[in-house]
Amino acid sequence: MADWWEQFPVISQRANGDRLIGHSGPFAEDLYAAGTPPAHGLDSRRPRSERVAQVRIGDRLDVDREGDRWVVRDSTGDLGWLRWRAGDDGRQHAQTGVVIRLPDRGMLAVERVVVDDEGQVVDFAGTVHPRH
Repeated sequence: MADWWEQFPVISQRANGDRLIGHSGPFAEDLYAAGTPPAHGLDSRRPRSERVAQVRIGDRLDVDREGDRWVVRDSTGDLGWLRWRAGDDGRQHAQTGVVIRLPDRGMLAVERVVVDDEGQVVDFAGTVHPRH
């Protein structure tokens, strides 16, 4: 039986066998300029929910700033913490000079997932659309 993610292209394969699957989308600097910053995945140093395995391309997840970190939530609760750093908010992008703005609240549109050797989703990425 085929896994759901096999309908999407493999963007890259990592040395450990993990595969990045989904849509490669615009460049980060273009997303920053549009006010919709990229989320490149969850912080591996912080706890993650087992429900990360249930995240699918096309999901819409809540993002909320808590202190100097951003938490990602589904309808059940916390999934994990973005890799974003508070020090990057308001900083100029090194190559383009675009000012990086990280929203206090947003919706993460999942565009890519990382799938391990066993076919399990272990991380996800996409674009964050600010909410006011």
